[in-house]
Amino acid sequence: MDYLAILEDHLLFIERFYNTAAEPFETTIRKIETEEEPFVLQQAPEDSDGSEYQAEWSEAYEGLAVLGSCSLGLLEKALHDYLRELVGAEGGPGPKKPGESWFDHHCRFLEDETGFRWANSPVSRGQIEEINLTRNTFVHDEMLGSTWPLQMEHHFRKNPVPAFADRLHLEALKGAEGKPEFPVALRVTRENLITHIEYVRQFCTFVEGRRTTW
Repeated sequence: MDYLAILEDHLLFIERFYNTAAEPFETTIRKIETEEEPFVLQQAPEDSDGSEYQAEWSEAYEGLAVLGSCSLGLLEKALHDYLRELVGAEGGPGPKKPGESWFDHHCRFLEDETGFRWANSPVSRGQIEEINLTRNTFVHDEMLGSTWPLQMEHHFRKNPVPAFADRLHLEALKGAEGKPEFPVALRVTRENLITHIEYVRQFCTFVEGRRTTW
């Protein structure tokens, strides 16, 4: 079975899904910011306490945030499915160690049983792991109504400057050493989503290439 071709179909779908679903939200934001119909200002600036269309802008902005987290969940699943099928076809990863994540579990098999080595990978372990850690934060966030949750504590300890950090929040929390002193809000954007889709593509292509040496 061509696992890499199946993965590529999933990755291309995620890109199309995000681009298609993002368009109405992005259009609303653009029209509000450029005062296009139907968001032409009806009040004089001095007669308003804030943006006349702040509610519509905020809803579109949150819509993009939810879309991003959903798309990241699809990306994490695509990576998980690929590794599970590939490793399973090679005899399975064996029993999990206590507290071991699915990613650690499958990577341990690759490192112990194949010619795969992180040192040779075009994508670092940390770059791939950010996908899983950020997805877990969105899934397990306990704050009611949150669309861009804060890093979980173990994620913050591992990487205080996460790949999916909300940039404004990151800048606001930077301390004297240039790093945030507290966990930052996470937000999946078109740019960081596409970057991490490419990381998965490169990583899995590299893993596939090692199969010839197993």
